[in-house]
Amino acid sequence: MSTLEEDKTEKNIPGSLREVRHCPECGSPLICAPVLECAHCGAQRKLRCFVYRDKKNGYIAECVDLDLLSQGKNKEQAIGKLQEAMWGYLEVAFAGGSTKGLVLRPSPLIHRIRYRLHCIANWFTFLLCREHKEHFVLNRQNPPKVCHC
Repeated sequence: MSTLEEDKTEKNIPGSLREVRHCPECGSPLICAPVLECAHCGAQRKLRCFVYRDKKNGYIAECVDLDLLSQGKNKEQAIGKLQEAMWGYLEVAFAGGSTKGLVLRPSPLIHRIRYRLHCIANWFTFLLCREHKEHFVLNRQNPPKVCHC
């Protein structure tokens, strides 16, 4: 079983979890999302994350698969806080015995709907402007193990 400490040292994970990478093509901030792997069948699942503007509080970055939110004055700050929260949460969840109910705990329905609407908006932007569909950096090397089957 891999540990999150090993994952943090991989090339595709920022040295500082608050460090935000940017797309080399368009310069948009990227969310560095962990990928989980089933301990039984080896299937991999990326964590679904996105960032959006909140009228009152700046920007909010959200991981709908772990039910985590972070807030920042700009996209980079919100994303950096979310990356740190995701890895910190997974580190604590995997430190105990069973991860049942702790990992892959879905957000409330309204949050998942907001994520789907965000995906649809990105899809239309991609079709109209030929920009990127998603801005993710996925950690597929040494993913934390979880059982879903």
